[in-house]
Amino acid sequence: MKIPKDNKEMTERFTIDKGGICGLSCLAVIESKSISDVLNDWKNFFGDFKGYANFKDLRTYLEKKGYDCQFVNRNGYTKFLKHTFIARIQWIGNKEDKKAPFYGWGHWTEASAHTHFIVIQKGNKFFCNEENKWIRMGDLSKYLKNGGIITSFIKIKSGATLTPSEKRGT
Repeated sequence: MKIPKDNKEMTERFTIDKGGICGLSCLAVIESKSISDVLNDWKNFFGDFKGYANFKDLRTYLEKKGYDCQFVNRNGYTKFLKHTFIARIQWIGNKEDKKAPFYGWGHWTEASAHTHFIVIQKGNKFFCNEENKWIRMGDLSKYLKNGGIITSFIKIKSGATLTPSEKRGT
């Protein structure tokens, strides 16, 4: 898996309060294509990109592309070694109650606006679009130390089964 060629440019372009391109950059990594190409496919599936992606839409996108995926909660996964995952990171807010469902935020919409997605490659390393690099899995706890927890995963059990023309919708 490679870093999308337009990752840095698109991350800067879509850096907004309560949003960003992290989910689509994960899709670009998984599909080995540019984020611009993913944005075009996204538009075909969901309409214009609104500046953020939710977890369900990331899974739906992958399934429409022929990937076999499943949601896994943070306590339900067994091993990272055989699969690729998209991990949903929840950044913790300043409110007293740091537990689910609001994780230190006043409302679920605030909590949702403070999420991030990374790709975990078979237990070896993870990719964060904002860092613009692959990072050793041994450094994940250091990465999350600034107030983040992984709440759930999309496990990509197998690659796309569609032909290239089916993937493009032609």
